[in-house]
Amino acid sequence: MTLPAAVPATPILDFLREYRASGTSRLHMPGHKGNPPAVPGFDELPFPLDITEIRGADALYEAEGIIGESEEIAAGLFGAASTCYSAGGSTLSILAMVRAARRFGGKILAARNCHLAFLNACILLDWQPCWLCPPYDGESGLARTVTAADVAAAMDADPEIRSVYLTSPDYYGAAADIAAIAEEVHARGGMLLVDNAHGAHLRFLPKDRHPMTLGADLCCDSAHKTLPVLTGGGYLHSAGKVPKEQLKADMALFGSTSPSYLILASLDLCNRWLAGPAREEFARMAARTARAAASLREKGVFLHPGCSDPAKIAIDCRRCGFSHEEIAALLRKNGIEPEFCGGGKIVLMFSPCTPDADCRRLEKAFAGFSPAPPIPYPALSIRPRAAMSLREAAFSPWERVGIDAAAGRIAAETKITCPPAVPIVAAGEIIGENEKKLLKNSGIFFLKVVK
Repeated sequence: MTLPAAVPATPILDFLREYRASGTSRLHMPGHKGNPPAVPGFDELPFPLDITEIRGADALYEAEGIIGESEEIAAGLFGAASTCYSAGGSTLSILAMVRAARRFGGKILAARNCHLAFLNACILLDWQPCWLCPPYDGESGLARTVTAADVAAAMDADPEIRSVYLTSPDYYGAAADIAAIAEEVHARGGMLLVDNAHGAHLRFLPKDRHPMTLGADLCCDSAHKTLPVLTGGGYLHSAGKVPKEQLKADMALFGSTSPSYLILASLDLCNRWLAGPAREEFARMAARTARAAASLREKGVFLHPGCSDPAKIAIDCRRCGFSHEEIAALLRKNGIEPEFCGGGKIVLMFSPCTPDADCRRLEKAFAGFSPAPPIPYPALSIRPRAAMSLREAAFSPWERVGIDAAAGRIAAETKITCPPAVPIVAAGEIIGENEKKLLKNSGIFFLKVVK
C-alpha cells in the first residue's frame, strides 16, 4: 500500500461530528448522552463526540466500515500489509501479538527487557518463554542491546524456537539492529515480533527506522507516546504473515468490548498529520533535541550513550555524581516533570508538540551545574532459574513475605522495577541471594511466593 497522495480522509471523526450535529435522541450508551451535567469541569471534555458502537459507527474488532477505512490509511502510512487500531495501548497489541505467535507454533525466544504485558500474555496462554539475557554493562547500569548473533545462536541451540520477541527501542532510547535480527530469524523460518511501543515516530524521521520497514513480521506502537494521539491509542501492524482478520480476533480475546471512540478518532485524525507535516516537524524536533543534548553535555551532564532515539534524552544521574532523586528535584524546581526517574536514570521525552521554550527551560535548569565523582552501579547478574511455569506459579496459592524470608522460595508474581525494564524475578523463578539483593536495591521489600 502506498502513501496517500492526497490529504487522508478522517472517516471516524467525520461520523462523530455528523452524529453530534444530527440531534438524534441518544437512547443508548454512554450515560452522558452527549449532554453532560451542568457541573463545572464537564464542559472541558468532548462528551458530544463520545459514542458507543451504534449503526454506522463500525466495530473495532470487526472493522469493515469507518474504522476499517481509517486503519487502511494508517497501514499505508506505516508501510504495513495491515494495521489494527488499539484503544488499549500497546498492552492490548502485545497480548494479541503473543497469541498470534502461539498459533504459529514452537517456542518463543524473548529478550528479558520485556514489558509486563508480555509475561501476562504468556501466563494467560500457558507459554513458557526461552529467555535471552544480554550481558550487563556495569558502567551504564543497563543490559546491553540484543544482537543478531545472540538471536542466531539461541535459535540454533534450540530448533524448536519459531518466534522471537524483542523490545526496541527500549525505555532509555537504545535500539537493536532489527534489520540484521530479522534476517537471522527469517533465515531459520521464524517470525519476528517487535514491541515498538516507544517508537511509533521512527517511520517519520529523516531516516525511516521503523521495525516494519526493517523486517518485523508483527509490531506494536503506542501512538500516544510520541504522536498527537489520546492516551491509550495504539497500532498493531502486520507484514502479512498474520492476516488482519486473525489479529482482530486475537485482540477481541483480550480487549474491552467498549473501546473509546475518542481514542479512535484521535488515531483517525493523526493520519492526516502523519501524511502532511509530520516528517518535517520530526526533523525539526530531532535537531532541537540534539541541540539540547549537546548543551547539557557542555554543562557536564552525562547522558546515556546508547540512546539513539531523538525523542528521548536519558540522563545518567549516577555518572553525574548524583542520585536520580536529586536530579529530579532540580528539574521539578525548574518546572520540568520527567517521564521517568529511577535506577540512577532520568528519562525525558520529546515530540514535535514540545515547545522550543521547554528545551530552553531544560538547558537553563542545568546552568551552573557541576558534576561530582561518579557513583558506581551495583553489580547485576540475572540468571533465571525456573522451578515452575509462569502460569502455574501465577495461579498457585501464595503468601506475601519479606524479601529475606523469600530466599529459596518460588516467586508467585513478576517484579519489574520500571516496565519495560528487565524483570528481576518472574513468576515461577527461584529467589536466590542475588535476586534478593537486587530486589532490595530496587526498593522492593516484600514478594508474593508460592505456598
